[in-house]
Formats: sequence, structure tokens, C-alpha cells
Amino acid sequence: MDRTAPLSQTQRMALLNLIKERDNIVNNKSTAPGIIEAKKRTWEEIVLKFNALNPDQQPRSSKRLKRSYDHVKRKCLS
Repeated sequence: MDRTAPLSQTQRMALLNLIKERDNIVNNKSTAPGIIEAKKRTWEEIVLKFNALNPDQQPRSSKRLKRSYDHVKRKCLS
């Protein structure tokens, strides 16, 4: 797997804005099957919109965007 460049400040803000619109699903702690499926669909929507906002960059996967989001959350909490 090739390494991608880290998200710029503008990209991080775009990611946070996309997540903020779907916060009730993305940050839901439930493990109910319906919620898990909704989270998968929501992250795929986020990926599509994020990659559309950044066409000149290598497309990011949901795994990479989730990891970036987790990193931002950890950084904000510390």
C-alpha cells in the first residue's frame, strides 16, 4: 500500500465539516446491526464527497479518512 501525503489543514477542515453533517451516525456508539450498516454507508458518502472536493489528490479510502479523523480527535482531546 502506497503512502499518501498527510491531510492539509484545509482538507482536515473539509473532512470535519463532512463528518459534522453526519455526527449522529459517525459518533454513535451503538453496535446494533442497523447502526453498523448506516455507519458504513455514511463513511462511503463521506469518502465520495471528500474525494470530489480534492480531485487533484490521490483518492482516500474510508479506512484512511477514519484514521485521519481519529487522529484529529485524539489531538483535540489531549
